[in-house]
Amino acid sequence: MFLSVGALVLVSFCVCSQAALSVTGTRFVYPGQSKTLTVRLGNSGEQPILAQTWLDKGDPRIDPSLLTVPFVVSAPLVRLDPQQTKALQLRYTGEALPGDRESLFWINFLEVPRLPDSSGHLLRLSYRLRMKLLFRPPGLPGSAETAARHVVWKLSAGRVLSAENPSPFYVSITALRQGAMNLTPVARNITVDPFGTASVALPEGRDSSFVEYDFVDDSGETVSVRASLHKD
Repeated sequence: MFLSVGALVLVSFCVCSQAALSVTGTRFVYPGQSKTLTVRLGNSGEQPILAQTWLDKGDPRIDPSLLTVPFVVSAPLVRLDPQQTKALQLRYTGEALPGDRESLFWINFLEVPRLPDSSGHLLRLSYRLRMKLLFRPPGLPGSAETAARHVVWKLSAGRVLSAENPSPFYVSITALRQGAMNLTPVARNITVDPFGTASVALPEGRDSSFVEYDFVDDSGETVSVRASLHKD
């Protein structure tokens, strides 16, 4: 059973809740040789909540009931009492995925708070979290962190900055600086696909011979790197 994603706000007149759902982690990596992946949810609030979990392939607008993904969630809809935590099990169902690179999915968590008994004309807000899930086939050469540290940066004559990823791992970049220019506002949350390229148009300014960027490692920590800038 799925709650409608299109009806995230239930109609009424005043707000009656704050987000209480918590998720342990900021991203998830599913090793291809593992049978399951554990995801832990918690309720930090003072009222019971419902938590719905589902996965998508990149489009957050699709109704969960229409999605087909190669994963099964052990409890797609659970009740969490105040201060309670629960562990969900995510299982790969074995459908064919590329064996030479990671595959990217998104795991969604929807919190639906309980309306008080004397709700009257209250507005119940549903809160949604969306996090990356990387399926990592066994036997990929190198490591995700090494790959993120060796992104190749190039600057073209048209002032386009490109990040080339020659590895089989996804690279998630959260901040970018080129010399005195902070490019994070225009380059926030770049995802460079395996064997792919991501580009950013640079504003006018003085160029530098290097770039500095932050990436997110497997544990969700931010790592800073300084790399040479190659000019085409």
